[in-house]
Amino acid sequence: MARIIDKEEKRNDIARASIALFCDKGIQQTSMDAIAKSAGVAKGTIYLYFKNKEEIIFAIWDMIVARHHEAYTKRITDAMSAKEKILDFFNFGECAEEEDKEQILSLYQHFISAMLIDKTGLYTAYFESFFQKDFDFIIQSLREGEAKGEFVVENIELLTTSITLLIKGLLVRAKASNMGFYEAQSILIEHITFLLSQCTQPKHQKVAPFYEADKETKGTIQ
Repeated sequence: MARIIDKEEKRNDIARASIALFCDKGIQQTSMDAIAKSAGVAKGTIYLYFKNKEEIIFAIWDMIVARHHEAYTKRITDAMSAKEKILDFFNFGECAEEEDKEQILSLYQHFISAMLIDKTGLYTAYFESFFQKDFDFIIQSLREGEAKGEFVVENIELLTTSITLLIKGLLVRAKASNMGFYEAQSILIEHITFLLSQCTQPKHQKVAPFYEADKETKGTIQ
């Protein structure tokens, strides 16, 4: 009797098997032949699940995002404030193994490199859809925080855009400076914390633009 193959599971197995290759050699230098060898399948089998190498990269990130969302959902509670939820959303501590953490950062750095030289627009389109989800989450959290009376924000969309741009910029800086996972994670949380503290105020106070706010409040959450 022929064994029934779970196509989604097989697709994920192939994607996972290619992670180390992309991290070690980069996306452009990794061939479909190498991916097939790493996954233990024939090259033709790869094309039964993926049209091209880009689809494999995107499948990897879809898996990472799904895992992060699952871990985040388990961590948050109704008692957490909007700011706490936002900060926890950008905590990627669920990557249990050290190699896994460094691999994820390395993979993202290679992704950024591929996007900067990509002429097809595929990487840019995925990159923007990736961050649109972050934008939607942040702005929804801030609106919920305001609705609950936790704080007021002068311009929620501007604050959300600023946080999103910060994340994008840090990822490029992490690539340029060859940062490790922990360093990048620490800087990300520090700067998001700063923006949240500078651009929000208790409901009874007037919100001051973050560039005029007291610098002594850096790194605090109100």
